This record gives sequence, structure tokens and C-alpha cells, in this order.
Amino acid sequence: MPPVPRRVFVSDHGNVYMREIAEHLVEALTIGGAETVLVTEELPAELPVGGDPLDQLVVAPHEFFPLFQCADADRDRAAKHSVCINTEQAGTPFFDLAMQYVVMGPVAFDINAFSLDAVRRTGLPAVHLPLGHVPSMDHWHGEARARSIDIGFMAGRTPRRELFIAGAAGQLWEWRTDLRFFSWHRPVGAHQPSFTSGSAKYQALADTRILLNVHRGDDPYFEWARMVEAVANGCVVASETSAGIAPFVAGEHMLMAPLDDLAEQAVALAFDEPRRARMAQCAHELLVREMDQSVLVQRALAEARRVMAAGDTSVGARLARRLPRRLPARRASPATAQPAMTADRQMLVRTAKDLKEAYLAQVAAVQSIERSLAIARFGDANHTESFTSPAHAQTQPDVSVVVPLHNQGAFVDEAIDSVVACSGADHPSVELIIVDDHSTDDSLSRARQFLDEREWLPWMLVGRAANGGPAVARNTGFARARAPYVFALDADNVLYPNGLRVLAERLDASPDTTIAAYGLLERFDETGALGLTSHLPWDTELLVTDGYIDTMALFRRQAWSDLGGFSEPIGVGGWEGYDLWLSAAERGWQADLVTQVVGRYREHPGAMSTISDIDLATNFVALRERHPRLAWPS
Repeated sequence: MPPVPRRVFVSDHGNVYMREIAEHLVEALTIGGAETVLVTEELPAELPVGGDPLDQLVVAPHEFFPLFQCADADRDRAAKHSVCINTEQAGTPFFDLAMQYVVMGPVAFDINAFSLDAVRRTGLPAVHLPLGHVPSMDHWHGEARARSIDIGFMAGRTPRRELFIAGAAGQLWEWRTDLRFFSWHRPVGAHQPSFTSGSAKYQALADTRILLNVHRGDDPYFEWARMVEAVANGCVVASETSAGIAPFVAGEHMLMAPLDDLAEQAVALAFDEPRRARMAQCAHELLVREMDQSVLVQRALAEARRVMAAGDTSVGARLARRLPRRLPARRASPATAQPAMTADRQMLVRTAKDLKEAYLAQVAAVQSIERSLAIARFGDANHTESFTSPAHAQTQPDVSVVVPLHNQGAFVDEAIDSVVACSGADHPSVELIIVDDHSTDDSLSRARQFLDEREWLPWMLVGRAANGGPAVARNTGFARARAPYVFALDADNVLYPNGLRVLAERLDASPDTTIAAYGLLERFDETGALGLTSHLPWDTELLVTDGYIDTMALFRRQAWSDLGGFSEPIGVGGWEGYDLWLSAAERGWQADLVTQVVGRYREHPGAMSTISDIDLATNFVALRERHPRLAWPS
């Protein structure tokens, strides 16, 4: 009777990178001479007397068991007859969920030595199963090649990672970067826009010189899967200080630095290609020579058998009966989860809504008076006066930048200067359109003085006789734009010099159903970097839970016109861009993310979005009513 093949189990409904780990193990075991198959739609079988649980390996038990549709008793029985491979970091809910199944087996594996002690504290013997090199992940083979990306980043979004990239934006913007985040709101599939997997990921790493690695939390848990895949493709990993990196040596095979210094040292390495190339070659040679996955997995299996023979293999089952109730298989995403509403919180919410309503009433009253005065004086509530530079008529622009301005004179000079920096050789031809929305401070005069000193710049300054709000101001500017592409820049925000160029290049290469291109924006205030926005790819499922894409984007002017321009559905500015994105989604259109930092988004108490976000629930109700064809969450 032929031997039964070893089976490696992984969920087909979980994150694709867990399946990749399982596929690499199958590849390594097969290279080592053991017939091995990948299983996704079956539970491990109940073993006969004398059967070997090491012939049934479960990768990522925190996904495999909870996502399998069956009775709890069936999951428990399968866990007792298999050996789990933990892939999660201790201290996370995913680790806790994994342990509820891990402890039912006779022994456990962990891909990271840093988590071994936490697994062993359950009372279960645990063995380190290092991740290593398999031929399928290597798209480089140590050969000389040109690389189109200087600095890359691939990781799940966490506040810590977002804050790091935001703080490094001033150093990263001028390099060829590929900064990819993915959201945790659902398991990451192989074909989702938020994640690069398989051959496409390895090709991207083979095209990248340096890959930044930042931990999800404060623990120095080293992301081994990311390290191995990068090194296999000649990409040098620049990581914040980590534990357990052997056999790699910092400074010889990789760059390692405290988080505060990581960006600066990565940029220094990017300037020194000979050093980077030597480091990549040394790391690749070490990986192939000493970290062959087929050898590593055989060593781990031998150690597991020794541990099983020496210890009490029933301890896991005993502990399992004392574990708390399992976490649910599907957890609410951060965007939709709602905290319990205490009496104090209810009072604060009511007070905030009252304040917002009072503010809106005041804004409406002032706008009504201003419209009446404009009608009395000019016969038109939307009366405008326009001024242009001498260069305006002589230019046929590629991009029109529209800046709505209302009582933001303190910031407008910086916004204009950032547009000027986007002009010049190797950049699109740019015209600037500033729409003063009847400011009551010196914004209009300051803008006029600043522009008069730049007669060589193609600009138009439009003054409205009455305040209409951000949507009206933007529409006023977009209607006067002459370029096929129009960028929406608030007066308190800033562009990086490469911003318009990389966005225009993306639109040039995109189909007509792509209405806009947007890039990562560094959120900041007077204290410094706060995080990121507009850093996730277009995803309608996420879009209906979170307005995560800012209006600061490059639009096709015709698409904007077809959608009817910006509307004011909520009654206060700050959500008109979100409404436009939802309108595009209803038509099956989309916007494309450029994975580079293109600008800076200022947060301050006077920002319109601060007022509009006071009562999120009311705003979302209004948007659901305006866009009923979208798949809103219940």
C-alpha cells in the first residue's frame, strides 16, 4: 500500500500571504523527497492508532479553523489530530485565537523564534520552523539587473506604520517609491487591488532596491516572510531594530536602525548603490546557502518528533478545556465597529450635534445675507470678478490646479509656492486658478499680491461676491479650467514637487473609466506628522464605510463634468469630495492610487472637515440616501 502523502492545510478564505507560506512549505517538502499536497477545503482527518500528526500540518490556525464551516466539535477533533504552525505575533488577537487550536495538538511550530516563549507558556512544546528560500520565490537569481523602484514598502496599515511613512515623506518624495498599504477590513485575497501577491510580488521585489520594514507594534518582532522574499529577489531590507535576525547580520546582509533614524539611513543607502548591491548579493548567497526551506523544515520536523517522544503530548488537550470561549470567526472592522454608548457619551454626542446645527444655521444666515447683497449690487448671487496674469493667455496647460480660498490667507502663499515647484522642465504645463469665496480677512489681497509678483506663472484669480461654500468654489474653478486634467488643492494644503507629474502619468496610462488619480498624503499639524490619508487603493467595499480618499486628487475634467461636479449634500463643506467618489462608484468608475507621497494635508481646528466630522452618523445617512445603489453595510 503506497504511503499516505503529508498534507499541509490552509484556509482558502483567509489572507493570501498565509496560503503563500503553505505553498512554500509544500514546495520545500516535495523537494526534500516527501510526497506533499496542499489542502484548503478539508479538515485534518482523525488519525488511526499510531498515526503521525506531523503528517497533517495546519498553517495559520487562527484563520483555518474559524473560517471552516462546521461544528465546533469537528474543528476541535481536527485540531487534536494535527500540528499547527503559528504565524501570528504574541499580544495580538490573532495570536490568542490561534492558541485556542494550537494547544489541542501534541506539539506546535512557530515561524518566529520571538513568539516561541509565548506559545510555550500555554504548556505545549513548541518548535521553531524558520521560513527560508524556495526556488519559486526567486525571480532574481543573483544576476545584475536594473531596478525601477528605489524604496518600497509593503505592509498592513497600522497607526505606527502610517506615522513613520508620514514622518519620512519629506525624505521619500524625491525618490522612485512604491509605498503599499493594505487594509484589515477583510482577508486579503490574491486578486485584490490592495495587495500584491505571488509572482507579481516577487517581480516587484526584484524591481526594488530597498524595502522598508516597520513593525506593527512596539515589539521587535521581525517580519521573516517579508525579509526572506525580499532577499530572494536582491532587494535589501532596511528594518527598524528587530530581535532574532540570525543568521543575517545587520550592516552586512541588511540595514537595521532605530525607527527614528530608519528613513535617513535608508536614503543614505539609496545614494550608495555599490554598498547596496554588495549587501544584496551577500544576503542572497547566505539565504540560498544556509536557509534552504527544504532543509529547515526537515530539521524542524525532526526536533518536533524528539520533543513529542520526550514529553507529555496530552497537555495541550488538557489546557484546551480551560481556555476561554473562542473569538468569533468574523470580527467587525474598525470602520464599522461602534463602542458602547455611555450616558456621558450620549450627552457629548447630543451637544456636538447641537453645536454643529447652530454653526450651520449661522453659516446659512451669513450666506443668505451675502447672496442678497450680491443680487442687490450685481443682479447675481454668483457674481464673480476675474484677474489673470500676462502668461495666462499664452499657455495651453496640461493641468489646471484649482484652489478654493476662504479666510486662509495665512496658508495660501505656501500652497501657491508648492504649485510653482511642480512646474518646469519634465513637468506638466500648469495653470493656477484661485477662487476666493468671499473671504472676510485679507486672503484675497494677499493672494493677489503674491500672484502679481509671479507674472510668468499662468494664473487666474476669481473673486466671488458671496460665499457659496467649498463645493461651489471648487466648481467655479473647475468650470474655468482649460486643461484636460484638474487638481483640487485646498489653500491650507501643499503639493510635493513630483505630485502633479506622477499623477498625470498615471492618468495618461489609465482607461477612461478611471476618473482620477490620487497619491499618499502626509497628514500634519503644527506639531509635525500625524499619519497618512489617501494611502489605500480604490475599494468600493471600503469606500462605503470610510471616506479614506481626500479630494486632493487629479481629475479628468470631462469626468467631473459628467458627474455633475461637486455637490453639497451634507450642508457643510468637507464631504463633497467623498460624495463625488461615491457617485463615481455608482457608475462603475474608479480612481487609481499612485503609491508615492504627493502632498501634505494640514489638520487644524479651523479646517472645514473638523466641523463636518462632528456628526458622522447624520452625514452617512444623507450619503446612503443619495447613493442607494451602493452596497452599504447594514
